Formats: sequence, structure tokens, C-alpha cells
Amino acid sequence: MAKTIPAAPPVYGAGAYPGKEIPVHESTRTWELNRSMPILIVTRAIILFAGLNLADLLDILPRHLGPAPFLPLFNVLTVLLMMSYLALWWGGRHLVIQLYAQIGIDLVVTTVVVAHTRGIESAFVSFYILIIIYCSLMLGRNGGMVGAALSTILYAGMVMANRLGFLVLGGIRIQADNAAFRISAHSLGFYAVAFLGTYLSRRLHAVQKELQEKIYTLEQLQRLNENIVSSIRSGLITTDLQGRVAVFNKAAEELSHRENSEVLGKPVQSLIGMDLWTRILNNNFFKNARPLRYEEWVTLAGGAKHYLGFSVSPLLDRKHDLVGYILSFQDLTEIKRLEEEVRLKDRMAAVGRMAAGLAHEIRNPLTSMRGSVEILRSHVSLPSTDERLLDILIRESDRLNNFVEDFLMLARPGKYAKSSVELVSLLRDSASLLQNNPEVRDKYDVRLRLESSQIQILGNADQLKQVFWNLAQNALRAMPGGGTLTISARPVPGGGAKIIFEDVGVGMSPEEQEQLFQPFHSGFQGGTGLGLSIVFQIMEDHGGKISFDSEKGKGTKVILTFPAHK
Repeated sequence: MAKTIPAAPPVYGAGAYPGKEIPVHESTRTWELNRSMPILIVTRAIILFAGLNLADLLDILPRHLGPAPFLPLFNVLTVLLMMSYLALWWGGRHLVIQLYAQIGIDLVVTTVVVAHTRGIESAFVSFYILIIIYCSLMLGRNGGMVGAALSTILYAGMVMANRLGFLVLGGIRIQADNAAFRISAHSLGFYAVAFLGTYLSRRLHAVQKELQEKIYTLEQLQRLNENIVSSIRSGLITTDLQGRVAVFNKAAEELSHRENSEVLGKPVQSLIGMDLWTRILNNNFFKNARPLRYEEWVTLAGGAKHYLGFSVSPLLDRKHDLVGYILSFQDLTEIKRLEEEVRLKDRMAAVGRMAAGLAHEIRNPLTSMRGSVEILRSHVSLPSTDERLLDILIRESDRLNNFVEDFLMLARPGKYAKSSVELVSLLRDSASLLQNNPEVRDKYDVRLRLESSQIQILGNADQLKQVFWNLAQNALRAMPGGGTLTISARPVPGGGAKIIFEDVGVGMSPEEQEQLFQPFHSGFQGGTGLGLSIVFQIMEDHGGKISFDSEKGKGTKVILTFPAHK
């Protein structure tokens, strides 16, 4: 198993990130040494092995070193040293001491090789320079100077040993002036290499430090950008020019009910639809500085419909060329509902004002007319045909009077006293009246589902009975061939109640649902179109909400929500 080299500790300076002082990590040098040492060990072994074997091919090496053959001895020594160095490095302890030990051994080996390959004329004198270079790079200025000093001492010692006759280099003894010159020249070269190596090492560390600062700054800016994008509460999508999704933030996942992994790299048309994508492609963003805005009902994953508002802007590069698009969107379903509710309230208020005047104008003469007809029928004996006409006149007067009563209910909301109302018993009474009606009993099944034995709200029992009766009648009319009406009731956590009338009738189209509460607009033959308007008015008077969930041919669900009893 290979040794795992730990990630580099950050080496940063002041100013690497706006408003933040970044400390310099003390273990950076150790980390660099830990990373570089195996490369040095292997590289050193390769150079020594290749150099000696090439020299042997050129007949530069001696045949023996004492009793041992020279080349095999140094090949084995090279492999053993490499394996020993790697084993010590794997232990990971005292790396600087290990490096100094390796420098010392390398200097000794180099000196032995130089001494036995024509001494001062040896081609392996350059190995001293290689040692000095890696000392400078690995240990900085001090390491380079130590390497140069040791190389000079060993080289001078070898030359002086030859001069004094203790060592014969190449079969000759060096003259004093020649020895002094060679020692001086090589010493100057060694120290020059140490100086240049130290300079390069400093420049390398400076560049590395600057690079790490920039990397840190870039990482911080990237994290900041990711945090900003993920924290935006609007859905955010960025695409390329072909519409492939590149960014899909957390809010976009929540609003679209789609996972990030599902959409990245996929066409954005599957999310926003072809209509909006066509508008994006046809829009001239450079000519029109304002973002493209678009609102639409969208069917999300799971089948739920939401009203989403999109704002599209161009994505530009540094040269201000168009490289993609930025789409931000929000769920405007609740806002749309509130807008519709405000418009409906305005219409209902206008109808109420009209109803108040119209009802009084019609009711008084209607009462007089009906009374006159009753008197006329009681005092005059008429043929049966005329009697039937009077009956029709009285019946239609009563129907018109009921119509006026409904009008008056629209005109005077909120005038009924409210008290604590128990909804469960109220629903049971309404369901019982429906089930015992002969017309209902033969064709319809009325089911009552109660999740609690008692549900208390603040309201007016008579008005609520009117709501339940109107909704039940509409549900039955929506099932002309018969069917099941299910009435459910349950308390809402935190207080209040939710009541649902659900039928399996003809259902409604979106266009029909938009006209639900408009007076005089009835979906049933013979209806006045005031029933749901009255229901809406009563629910408003109780502080409740009414909503519909319907699809053509699949029935209708009416949901009543009442606030908590305060």
C-alpha cells in the first residue's frame, strides 16, 4: 500500500481574502520535504546508476575497488541506499535529519567515485554540483552553503591527499600551483551554484506562496458564490446557449420538486416549457435592457400545478458576448390566488350594492302584486283556466321573492350574530336531511367522514347550514345520473377546521372554475347563479376560505377552511 501524503497546509499572507488576515502555516516546509524527498531519492538513484553504467561502457571506471568489482559494488550500493532511504521516509520521522544524512552519504560516495575515476579530471565532479543544487532547493540558503562547503572540503582534501602522496589520482601527482588553482576554481563554482540554487529556491517558494494565496482566494470566492446562489430564495437556473442546465440552486429544487442531479446538463425546456424557451431565443437582450418576464401555470413533478413567474437575463462573458441565460423564478401561486380573491371581492361588493337597491325596488311592488292576486282570487269566481293563470302568477311571485331574498343576503353580509358552533352536529343534521330526501335517497349515496367527535368554531349556525346546503345541492346536480357525495370534516392543527365536499360528477374546466363566483352565472339548468356567490359571502363573513379542485369528467372537491376559535 502506498503512503498517503497529506494535503498541503495553506500558506497564505495578508490580503489573500478581503477583510481577513490569513496566517502562514508553520508546517509547510515539512510538508514540502515530505512530498519531495521520495522524488529526490529515486531521481538520485537513477542518475548514479545511469552515470556509472554509461561510464563503464566508455571504459572510464576501474575494474575493482579493493577486492570487490567496482561497478557491481556501486550498483548494489545504489539500490540498497535507495531502499533504505525510502523505508526511513515511510516512517515519517526526523525528515530534516534524514536529508542531512543523505547529503553526507552522497558526498562520500561522490568523493570515492571521483577519487577512483582520474580524480580532478573525473567526469563525476559534476555530481558535487547536483548535490549542492538539491541542498539549495530542499533546505534553502543554509542547505546550499553547507553543501558547497562540504563539497569544497572533500574535493580539496582529495587534491591535497594527492599532493602529499597519500592518494595517487590518475597515476600522477598534482603540482602545488595546479592544485591551488583547481581547488579555488571548483570552490568558486560550488558556491556560485549554491547561491544560484538558493535564489531559485527563494523564487520558487515565493511563487508557490503567491499561487497558494490565489488558490485560497479563489476557493473562498467560489464558496462565497456557492453560498450566495444556494441562499437566494428565488429559483436560479443558468444555461448555455443550447439550453443545457449548468446551475440549479436549492430554491429551484424546492420550487420545481426536481433534484439537482436530475437536471444538470439536461435541456431546460423540460422545466420551463417550449413557449418560454422560444421567447428567450427570439428576444434581443442587447437591444432590450430589461429582463424578459413571463408568468405561467406549470405542472410540477407529482402533478401539482403552480403559478410561476420567470425573469430571464443574458449571461455574458468578460467580452460581453452572450454565453448563456440566467433564469430566476418564484412561486406566485399564493399571490395569484390573492389577486383573484381581491378581484372577486370587488365584484361581490359591486353586486351587493346593486342587489341592495334592486331588491328593495322589486320587493315592495312584488308584495303588492301578490297580495292583490290573492284578494282577487278570493273575491272573484273565475274559470278553471283563469284560476290556473293566477296560480302560476302566485308561484312565480314566490320564486321571484326567493330570488330577491338571495339578493338581500348578498347585500347585507356580516349582520348575523356569531357564537360557538359545533360543526360535527351541524354536518350530521345536513347529511340526514339529504339522505331522507326521497329524490336523493333513490339515486345518491351521501357519506359522512368525521375525524373528530367535536369541532368548535365561531360562526352563525343558520348561515353555515346555508353554505352546506348550497354546496350539497351543487354536488348532487353535478351527478345527474346519481353517485356518491362524500362530506369530510377534521380539525386543523393549531385550531380551526377543514370541511371537504367531494363528488364524482361532471367536474369543471379551468374556464368554468374562473367564473364560479360570478352572480347569474350558473352551470346548471334553472339555477340563478347566486348560490356560490352567497357561499363565498358567508365564508368571508366567517373569516374562512373556499377553494376548488376539479377536472372535467373527474368530479369536484370543494374545500372549506375555517379559522381558529378565538
